[in-house]
Amino acid sequence: MEGKDGLWVLTDDSRNPRREDYRDEVIDAHDELANDHQVEENTPTQLVKEIAINRNNVLKDMIIAFKDEIILSCCLEIVFIDERGNIDNGRGAGVKREALSIFWREFYNSLATGASEKVPAIRHDYQQSEWKNIARVLVAGFTKFGYFPVTLSSAFIASCLFPEELLAKEWLVESFHQYISKDESETLKRSVTDECPDPSTDEDVTDVLSSYKCRRGVRKDTMPKIIKELAHQEIIQRPKYVANAWSPIVNELKRFEEFKTVDSLVRFYEAKKPTQKKVCKLLTSNPATDAQRECFSHLKRFVKSLDDNLVSIFLQYVSGSNIIAVDSIEVAFSEES
Repeated sequence: MEGKDGLWVLTDDSRNPRREDYRDEVIDAHDELANDHQVEENTPTQLVKEIAINRNNVLKDMIIAFKDEIILSCCLEIVFIDERGNIDNGRGAGVKREALSIFWREFYNSLATGASEKVPAIRHDYQQSEWKNIARVLVAGFTKFGYFPVTLSSAFIASCLFPEELLAKEWLVESFHQYISKDESETLKRSVTDECPDPSTDEDVTDVLSSYKCRRGVRKDTMPKIIKELAHQEIIQRPKYVANAWSPIVNELKRFEEFKTVDSLVRFYEAKKPTQKKVCKLLTSNPATDAQRECFSHLKRFVKSLDDNLVSIFLQYVSGSNIIAVDSIEVAFSEES
């Protein structure tokens, strides 16, 4: 057991490592394989590392824990430390997904900018080493736990994986509209329609452009080009330092189908983002009585009534993850006493 900066990393005896599959098999609380696969005898051995993180300091604890490059070749277990400094009993896939969900939520709040989609924002106290550690969290989340933070701009992730010429300008603009606020997006979309005859005299348009330090002369015919340039500035240019730090590590993901091409990345994002309809389809149950059937129907209606933010919170509550990381969610009924 090693302790540093309030973080405890527990490792097993390296002379007796467990045999684990590189991606799909995760140790649960009973040291069983989460997907019940049998490990082949010729599977390469992996060191098992258990990372204990404080619930009140998840972001910093995880960044510290992932400073060692070897961690991506280890089988990882994540547990929480409570307010008294004791390790929680909870373990397994749900705890790992919860830890990653909290990590990325804190990341969005302190290390990223954007509305519906987020882009990393540089800070003086986060240098290349810290950004590389975060990239390892990103890669480990997907390769080991099936979790990927789809609130991160897909166009930014693509810039870490592919040459810039493969990123369509129209797609960057779409991502930019998700990055900026809803009001700003509506204003820029209006600026290229007949509703806005002269953008240069439209106060709302000029306010948005000035907030992104637009230097080009504003005319009706230049607005499409300006929007494309601003999209490139905010999604590609501004976070370039982070993309350069992430790229060598994130490229590990390209061995998976989801990250082989820009199109497959877009499809992956679409599949993982939770919606009311998708979450309802995940719910499965075998109600035995009319009361249970009515209860299950009420649950579905409740999910359909949630907004985008609340449906993510609901999904995290029942699955540990605020993105779609499970194939189904079983709803069971308890007998009334």
